[in-house]
Amino acid sequence: MVIYHYPKELAAEMAAGSALRPVQMAEAFQRIGEEVIEITGSGPERVGRARNLEARLTEDAVLYSESVNLPPAVTWLRRHPWHMNFDYRLIRRLHDLGVPTGLFYRDIYWVLEDTKAISLKSFVKKRLTPAFARRELRHYEQSLDVLFLPHRNMGKYIPFPFPDTEMRTLPPGGVWRELKEDGAVTQAAARNNGALNLLYVGNIAPPHYDLRPYVDAVEELSCATLDLVTRERAMEHHGHLYRFGERKNIRLAHVHGKGLEPFYQRADLALAVRDDTEYLAFAMPVKIFEAISFGVPLVVSRGLRVVAELVEREKIGWVIESPAEFGKLLGHLARNPADLQEARERVRRARVRHTWEARAREVVETLRKIKKS
Repeated sequence: MVIYHYPKELAAEMAAGSALRPVQMAEAFQRIGEEVIEITGSGPERVGRARNLEARLTEDAVLYSESVNLPPAVTWLRRHPWHMNFDYRLIRRLHDLGVPTGLFYRDIYWVLEDTKAISLKSFVKKRLTPAFARRELRHYEQSLDVLFLPHRNMGKYIPFPFPDTEMRTLPPGGVWRELKEDGAVTQAAARNNGALNLLYVGNIAPPHYDLRPYVDAVEELSCATLDLVTRERAMEHHGHLYRFGERKNIRLAHVHGKGLEPFYQRADLALAVRDDTEYLAFAMPVKIFEAISFGVPLVVSRGLRVVAELVEREKIGWVIESPAEFGKLLGHLARNPADLQEARERVRRARVRHTWEARAREVVETLRKIKKS
């Protein structure tokens, strides 16, 4: 039995990006054969679903919670302040009853951001939210057996020691899907007159998401094209910086969810590049594992620190140091398609290690070991 706690509604049809994770984890527990009791939804809905919970507990029950960026106490404060500690008390109560407790802590951006507040909105974001987030962590320090993180490096930024809590890496996963067998050359290259087709999914806003040097590199090559998928809002604000109207090797799209499938299916390589920042010491984007699930090798910048470590460790793509090295790599792969094909095979074999089901099994096995000990 998995008691699945998430202080928001699980909306599968709306899930994309980081919002995909809570939905996929809930479904993955069911797919691996666990009975799942959901304590999700609005505040009153969670209260109702938690009634008589203790009477339903089985010997092998564990609790797994997915956090949200805004601490649940803040949302309770708006309409039902007397329930402000409901979610924290629920986890603590189960912990006291001997139920192994684990929580995925999504983000700690508020530790790394500037805390100067110049408006009411920035006061809420930079002062009020961090204060409640610290209070939230104090509750978890007393009630969690395992704190799951996107990467264990994030633990260095958590402002409290958590002496009785294990911290473990639990990155996103991907959907398991059957893939057609590849031919002697990649399918996309064969359809595209031998040119490599790259896919980039994400933001294009400088300075952190400045894709211009990589767009320029693709534009200078005759052996590559790039599908660039970003939000319409990003295009409205930053598209003029890229001069997309003058580009012949770049195709733009605004899709998400299932709309991305044909783009991954025709991609030879998935591109993920960022300048190095402290935040990237632990960031593990969902799109990395989405690409893996489609069997697409990755090209990532060294600045994506832990992603670069994953790519090098499992040999599922290439890590580049600069846009110039990126251009040279594309030329090499166009001339040596066997190297790309070997990478695709390694990604295909790696997929089973990076599914949502694999993440769910890891959670259950980790928490049940605590019960046995």
